[in-house]
Amino acid sequence: MSSVNVVWKGNCRSLEARSRLLADLHKLARLSDSYLRRVERPFLSVVGEDRAQPRPNIEMIDEVREGRVLVSSAIGPHKQTLIARAQEAGLTVLPAKDRETEMIVLDAVRLRGIDFKLFDPRALYPHNDRMSFVFIESPEHHFLDGRLVQISKAGDSVVLASPSVELQSYLEDWTDCLFSWIRFFLMGDFWWRRHEELQGYTDYRGVFEAVQTIRGSAETEDATFDAVLSTFTQHAEYWREEVQRSA
Repeated sequence: MSSVNVVWKGNCRSLEARSRLLADLHKLARLSDSYLRRVERPFLSVVGEDRAQPRPNIEMIDEVREGRVLVSSAIGPHKQTLIARAQEAGLTVLPAKDRETEMIVLDAVRLRGIDFKLFDPRALYPHNDRMSFVFIESPEHHFLDGRLVQISKAGDSVVLASPSVELQSYLEDWTDCLFSWIRFFLMGDFWWRRHEELQGYTDYRGVFEAVQTIRGSAETEDATFDAVLSTFTQHAEYWREEVQRSA
């Protein structure tokens, strides 16, 4: 079965909604980490050997990046609108000649959020197995403020692009559930593409609405996220056992 690259985008200017989202995602990150720690070998280095420390499974980000910061115009649903607003603000926009998209150039940016490794006992995609929910905080540029990004490096430049993760069979349907929960309760313009745009959202929205009618908004938000965590656990346990049986 072929892999699928899941991409997501969103804009959340409400600090209260961001805070709630990041608190819940930290629960998910810790759950994923608990499985990762069962299979990862401890980091060892020889005395005098200069080896980079492995990247932490969970990164809580709250920092200012300075220098040459390149922001992909694809982090929003309408690239041309983002580009036009950047140009109106007097920012440099690099053409897409040698890149997938145009890049908006900043000299500094504040970033806040979480980036964590998603447990997969098969470890099929070690270079694209993380979930990034890092927000740009830029009150001076409202068209960028609150947008979700994934951080990488290209030479001396910091690159901020749309988050993505590579999946194959495992957790594909679950991402629809997680993302539907985010869109319904906290980020009304949250967007993702698996095979289709907003895949599964119509069905999950109906479930959330039905539960909300009975239990109220706040209780439904908490209860359905508990269900998201429980479903992750079920998938992780099943696939961990499958990998152990086939080893």
